Amino acid sequence: MSFRHKAAFALVLFVVLAVALIPAIQGIVSANSHAADSTSSSTPTHSSKTSNFDRVLFAGDSITVGRDARLLPESFRAITSRRLKATGTQSITTVAKSGAKLNYIAHSKTMPKDLDLAIIELGTNDAGGKTPTATFRKEYQNYLKRIKAHSPSVEFVCLGVWYSPETEIAQDLDAVVKETCAQNSGIFIPLSDLYANTQNRGPRGTKTWKGKSDLFHPNTQGHLEIANKLIKELSQPAS
Repeated sequence: MSFRHKAAFALVLFVVLAVALIPAIQGIVSANSHAADSTSSSTPTHSSKTSNFDRVLFAGDSITVGRDARLLPESFRAITSRRLKATGTQSITTVAKSGAKLNYIAHSKTMPKDLDLAIIELGTNDAGGKTPTATFRKEYQNYLKRIKAHSPSVEFVCLGVWYSPETEIAQDLDAVVKETCAQNSGIFIPLSDLYANTQNRGPRGTKTWKGKSDLFHPNTQGHLEIANKLIKELSQPAS
């Protein structure tokens, strides 16, 4: 047999063997593909935790402004905002004014829509100004209704008054905030226990980002304690 004939015979034999092996090769590939799919589907997908609160409102008085924290980033609002943003919050609106009573903030022209969370810190100046409990109740109820009218799916976190827990006015206004918040499926966080700890206030005359401190407003530690309470309720433990 000539070399040319031998080469032709070898080529024909190779083609025959290759055709015969195709089903076996396909079976192996199919099996491997199925094994890969099974492994992929059984492996849990891990994603970073994100917040359900895309749009957030802070409403309050001088405490929400950040009064008597040494630096503004050390205020409870700033600490909480950083945690919210780190877990997915896209928009944070603040409506706050030093010395403001509930009624002043409640009638503010600023009212964002489609909120996911409203953090309300109001009532402290009403306690100091002796707002009648019945009046405060009506105003608080109306304010939450106004927020909900613009944001039907909003969740509320209502902070109690920053005031001495022994006083009748603080107890009465805290009871209103707690009851009204519960009626709107919200969470009530008392602050009077933090106020009672003198380590959370003062000393008087310390230089802060907002002037000299007094003995009433939460200091840096007090703001941190408020933030810790708030973040805990939001299921985002503070470091």
